[in-house]
Amino acid sequence: MRFYRPKSFLVLVLIGFAVVALPLLLALINAELFMARLAERSSQAIHRSVAVIQNSRSLLDDLLFLERRARQYQVLGDPELLKDITEKHRQFGQTIDQLLALAQEEAQKKRLQVLKAEEKALYQLWLSGSPDDSVAGKSLVERFALLTSRAQLIYEESQELIVEEANAMQQATHQARKVLAWLPLALILVTALIMALFAALIAKPIRQIAQCINRLGEGDFQKPIQVGGPRDLEFLGCRLDWLRVRLGEVEKDKSKFVAHVSHELKTPLSSIREGSELLAEEAVGPLSDQQREVVGILRRNGLQLQKLIDNLLGYSRAQAKLLPYRRSRLELGQLVEQAVADHRAMIIKKEIQLKLDLATLIIWGDSERLGIVIDNLLSNAVKFTPPGGDILVRIAEQSDQVLLEVCDSGPGIPEAERSKIYRPFYQANTPYVGPVKGTGLGLSIVMEYVRDHGGRLEQTSSSLGGACFQILLPRGEREIRP
Repeated sequence: MRFYRPKSFLVLVLIGFAVVALPLLLALINAELFMARLAERSSQAIHRSVAVIQNSRSLLDDLLFLERRARQYQVLGDPELLKDITEKHRQFGQTIDQLLALAQEEAQKKRLQVLKAEEKALYQLWLSGSPDDSVAGKSLVERFALLTSRAQLIYEESQELIVEEANAMQQATHQARKVLAWLPLALILVTALIMALFAALIAKPIRQIAQCINRLGEGDFQKPIQVGGPRDLEFLGCRLDWLRVRLGEVEKDKSKFVAHVSHELKTPLSSIREGSELLAEEAVGPLSDQQREVVGILRRNGLQLQKLIDNLLGYSRAQAKLLPYRRSRLELGQLVEQAVADHRAMIIKKEIQLKLDLATLIIWGDSERLGIVIDNLLSNAVKFTPPGGDILVRIAEQSDQVLLEVCDSGPGIPEAERSKIYRPFYQANTPYVGPVKGTGLGLSIVMEYVRDHGGRLEQTSSSLGGACFQILLPRGEREIRP
């Protein structure tokens, strides 16, 4: 089942606003209908109460009138009084019918029907009886008085019913207040849930795009880019995936170019170095002091260029994963001593105070890659440490890991550039004076090889005042157990 996808991000936002506004609109309509029903019910109750009270009072007045006329007719025997009794009998019947229409309880209806029947029976007896029959007349008058008392009870019951209905309306009003008081809270909760849902729907594709851009910025061109959501954002995801493919191709072309150029430079550089070595050995004849100085410059710069080319080749192979891993048991201290031996001449020349604090620790790793890591870190430390400065190389055990630390007393790395120095070909604005500037690949290669070993590279504050790099490597104890 495929869900509806808006055509654009704007449509999704508008739908979100509409859905968020929908509960508000429904709540307003519901409140309006609720108040309208309550007002209509109140109006009907008021009109009914007024009608019941009026008719009950009229009923009582009619019976009182009939009772008085009956007594007068009993004494006077005037035929005109009989006409008044007949007219009031008709009005009494109409009033009873109106009360029956307004009555809501069956008990009250039965009492009204009984009262109507008894009044009609008395009226018939009155018409059939003789006005001179004092005994019969007295009996009829007394029965009219009994009906009047019953009408009085109905009137009082009507008043009680009105009070009960007023109480019911008061309770209904109180309930309406409670409903209207809780309605905003429920509305806020529902609106918040809907807003959270649409915020997630809106934020998800934006977050996906941000993550994809971060991956591209970090050089990850392997994982395909997919963005869900509105169609325009999906199209943007497709364009980002196209960009990923193109950047991957450019990266491959760049690696091929660097590898090709580095390889092509090695052949003439080898000839230059061999020639400078022959000159230094005076194979073509004795050299003067000035000539020896020039030959020394050629040898040093040739060696420096050789290291730069090796870095380029190492970076290309690391990116292309061409250098095979050969893991074995090794001692980091021996690799440090080899790197120190390679840089001994420059350390002595700059009169650098080198301190080695090397614990004897065995790890499982690739000696060639770890040797390059140590050589690059030590090379940077020697390069940027001023004459007469200090360098500290330390190996220690930290929990179940091995700590390798290289610190120097050089100018250090500015805080703003610490996150950039691991980028390929990036060179920090650190003062350096030398015949050949580096390629900016040393720390990139270090980071790549440390990650390949499952380790972590960090920059920390140095007690010597300069840069300090710490490498944490897993010992791989299960692999190195005898």
